[in-house]
Amino acid sequence: MALVLLETIQEKDQPREVLKEENTSVTIPRRLGLSQVIVDRIDVYHQEVKRNRKITDLEFKDLVGLVNKRPDSVDIFLECGKRLAFDPLNLPKIVSRLFIVLRAKRRINRSFIRLFGRRIGGFSGSGLTLESRSHLFMEMDPTGNACALVGGICLESVRGLGATGIQVEHTACESAGDAFCRWDIRGM
Repeated sequence: MALVLLETIQEKDQPREVLKEENTSVTIPRRLGLSQVIVDRIDVYHQEVKRNRKITDLEFKDLVGLVNKRPDSVDIFLECGKRLAFDPLNLPKIVSRLFIVLRAKRRINRSFIRLFGRRIGGFSGSGLTLESRSHLFMEMDPTGNACALVGGICLESVRGLGATGIQVEHTACESAGDAFCRWDIRGM
């Protein structure tokens, strides 16, 4: 999780182009993802992944706080969530919607358990609506930006089943004063 989050930041901070007049020794180090601290942490997290170790909740909270300081934090959390979802599953085209919905729910829940060691909320009704109250991300990020990570995981988990035209909308958020967070997955 931490590795993917930092690699996403690093990729976002890569210069798209370098101007002839630009002094990269001055401008590049200002980009968080290209700083030596981030490069060193990525190396450490690569070793942790090889040892199959997970980060603590406190480390995750610190990373969320770091990302939230960026103006593109929602984009980074969304992209990170997409990268963390399970790999695509090739299903025949003639598969009932019910099977896809059930399989998507299972894949999303398994993603959360694999990444965080616990479920993040539950599904309401027969459709794909994920709801959660006082979830891990609200404890770590009262601004609600990290909720985009959940949306990214949901989006790619459903896309991985071969569904196209999928959209995930964060329709309720505890940080906005709602009783719970809700993600509606539509387009199937």
